[in-house]
Amino acid sequence: MPDSTAYYNRTGAQELRERLASEVLLAQGPMGTVLMGESGAADVPAAFWNLAEPQTVQTIHRLYEASGAQVLITNTFQASEPALARDLIVPAMAEVNRAATDNARAAHPQVLLGSVGPCGLAWMRRDTPEFRACRAAYREQAEALLVAGVDGILLETFTSIRDLEPALAGVCDAADGMPVLVSFVIDDEGNLLGDGLTIEGAVLWAEKRGAEAVGINCCSIAAATQVLPRMVATARTPVMVRPNAGIPVRDEDGTLTWPDGPEAFGRAVNDWVAAGAHLVGACCGATPQTTAAMADALA
Repeated sequence: MPDSTAYYNRTGAQELRERLASEVLLAQGPMGTVLMGESGAADVPAAFWNLAEPQTVQTIHRLYEASGAQVLITNTFQASEPALARDLIVPAMAEVNRAATDNARAAHPQVLLGSVGPCGLAWMRRDTPEFRACRAAYREQAEALLVAGVDGILLETFTSIRDLEPALAGVCDAADGMPVLVSFVIDDEGNLLGDGLTIEGAVLWAEKRGAEAVGINCCSIAAATQVLPRMVATARTPVMVRPNAGIPVRDEDGTLTWPDGPEAFGRAVNDWVAAGAHLVGACCGATPQTTAAMADALA
């Protein structure tokens, strides 16, 4: 049986490490909320698009790349086996993740990260079938993304150490030396949204268990700006920051409107750089215009 790690993109991994250590990298914005804005697509799971409408996914990646994003992120946030089963997506997990990677590669990214979000499985204790199933789901998705050619794995939008524990263990099982990045969701005080752990404690926990970069995403711009110096003071690895565009409001026609537009991110991004961030970007509610505003500000 062939060794799957032979397909891992070691050259891309080395470039990712070097650039994270020496530059400020601009990451693309979200896929999910942009896809939700497509006509009649509000309830369509994002992972469904990878095989059903690959041209649409490729177009969004190309828009982000053209807007100045140096780091693209695969449309696989909810593409683990349990998440695909929950969303009634029939194609095999490896096929969905391969398609997502190919769709992002079509935009010729400088750096490509494979997105892995919470898989949705519950567990009570370590060394139980439930914990092992959870760990395996993350391992299998990470391996699928790495074999498909991503430069590293981004574990993103984790709200508690409990959720992250099997995820980071499973991804590290598959990583075989490839970069693993971890991003948390925090409240306005800088505590993890799910368990209340301080961001300092979360950073130390993740780094001790193999994270090569740590960060926050899907929080408010204000929280990101306030908490970032605390992260930089604690972390021994590069720090990432990708807040969302605020709490959306649904218009009468059902359209979601996000309060923080491109200008807000353009104003904030240089504060993040000054505070020590090495990867910056935006999360839910942002658009390629948001990325372009940050690229202009950084330039």
